[in-house]
Order: sequence, then C-alpha cells, then structure tokens
Amino acid sequence: MRRLDQSGVAAFPEASPESVVVQERWESLLGKTPRLRPWLSQMLEQRRMVLAERLGRDACEEIERLLWTELGRWLRDFEALPSYAVSAIALDLSDERLPKAADRPRAPEPAGGLPDRAEARSPENAACELEALVADPAFALAFHCIEARVRPRILALTKDLPSLWRIPEAAWFGLLHASIPGEPRLTARVAISLVLRMLSPEWAAQTAAARKAALRLFHARPPDARAAADSLRASLPGDWDLSIAALADFVAAASRARKGLSEASALCARLVSRIGATCRRTGKARPGGLGLLQEDGAAAASDAEVREVGETARKYGQMTGFGPVLLILLEAP
Repeated sequence: MRRLDQSGVAAFPEASPESVVVQERWESLLGKTPRLRPWLSQMLEQRRMVLAERLGRDACEEIERLLWTELGRWLRDFEALPSYAVSAIALDLSDERLPKAADRPRAPEPAGGLPDRAEARSPENAACELEALVADPAFALAFHCIEARVRPRILALTKDLPSLWRIPEAAWFGLLHASIPGEPRLTARVAISLVLRMLSPEWAAQTAAARKAALRLFHARPPDARAAADSLRASLPGDWDLSIAALADFVAAASRARKGLSEASALCARLVSRIGATCRRTGKARPGGLGLLQEDGAAAASDAEVREVGETARKYGQMTGFGPVLLILLEAP
C-alpha cells in the first residue's frame, strides 16, 4: 500500500496490476499540485468508511476495487483540465470559505503565526494567468457570465451606495469567490469561482484577518452586523474606511452581489445546457473544459442570451476561448 505523502496521512488502496498506472498518474499530478494531497487523503478515508458501512468491513477486495474506480474518474477529470484550473481548484479546496449560516459575525481570531493561504500575484502575472485560463472555452463562458450578471451589479453598488466607493471591484470578486464551496469537479459555479479568483489578485494580498472579517460581514444579517460593528470594523481592510453607518450599506450591497452570482451561475447552466443539446444533436464533441462541465437539467439558453455571449466575445477579442463556444451556440437550435 503506497502512501499519498511522506507524512502518511492516508493511503492509496491496495494496488493491482490494472491500477498501477492510475497510481503513477496520481503521484505525477500530486507532484505538480501538492495542495490536492489533503483533499484526496480526506476523500479516500471518507469513501472507505462509507463503503465499509454499506458492504461490510470484510468486503475488502470490493472496497479497494471501487476506490480505484473513483480514483480513476477523479483523475480523468483533473487531467482534462488546464493546469491553471487544477491549481486553482486545489487552492479552493484548501482555502477559507464562507461561515456557516448559523454563525453570527464575531471578531476574527488573530492571524498570529498562521500561514496566510492566499497567494498574492502581481497584476501582470494575474492578467497572464487569466488569459491562459479563459483560452479554455469553459472558462471563457464563465467569464462571460460574470461580465454579464455580476460586474454590472458591482458597478451599480458604488453609484447607489456612495459610502462603499473605496471598496475595489477585486474585493467584491474575492468575497464572491470565497462564498462558493470548493468542489473537485467542474460545474458552472466552480468555473465561475475559478475566474473570480483570477479577477481578484489584490484581494489575495489582504491579510488573513482582514479577509475573514470581510467575509463574515459579507454574509451577515443586518442585526448581526450592528451587534458586531466595532469588532468587525477594527479588522476590515484599512483602506475601505467604513463608518459604523456604512456597515449596513455593505450588508445590503453584499446581498445584491450574491444575487448577481446566483444569476451568473444560472446563466452559465443554461448556456451549458444549450451547448450540450447542440453537441448531442450534431454528434460533435464539446471542446476543452466544456466536455467536463456538468449539466444540471437547466433549460437551454435563449437566443438573446447567446447574443450576449457574442457581445462579450467582441469586447474581449483577445480571449480565444470564445471562438469554440460561439461556433456551437450560434448553430440553429
């Protein structure tokens, strides 16, 4: 039985001649993206426990066989993604996420000596990484959904709520990204999440304490925000310069931003549904990451929504991922 890492956190299932190649490919992938190791370790332990309860602890051979089947499926999905996407998913699976709904905002714990898990990138590197990511049609589609549904709402926030004008767009994108649960598969929300990460390099440069405080306020209810106003203000990014009165505006704005995210995810699901239906009808394969995007039974996108994709593609002509998307979307339904 081979270990996933030197610390022996978890183990691969017992290898068979058929599974040796899968194990070697996993070890190669983990060498390139070591942040996947804790997630894979946890998933193997969870699946092993579930299968043992379902099949009985004596069914060792069958449990090992099923685990290798799942390892092979996860591996194929990861290997089919661009390297930037695999790295971003790995970061998301280990990153700080939104607080539980039952949690009330409280002053975040001091960062102390804890490592800051956000990886700050220069604007130049971030632009290059974004361009590489959206060269894949799946992420070009996700970028369009953000451009069409999220960005307009964020731009409207500073016009409608002048007290928030100091909060940069990248901070809103970063907070929305942190609000999406990490998943090891490519869904519409995960694709949008990865693009939001690439659009918010400045947010990653904030301290862990500032990000945690902002995230708690981003998901707060108005009464909770008032109750924790002083402690939250002390930990928020200093350049936001929010007054106590402005905290209520922030909570209202956060609700509008989250609504934009929901609309973007729904739009992406409808576009994926239309692409899937067209490809099944024509017999064509979905290109790039579109082949991995999960369909969730959403209705197909309308012609008006397809025209919106064309407008975004013209606006961002350097994003080559739009070409394959439009070739499919513009076919007669």
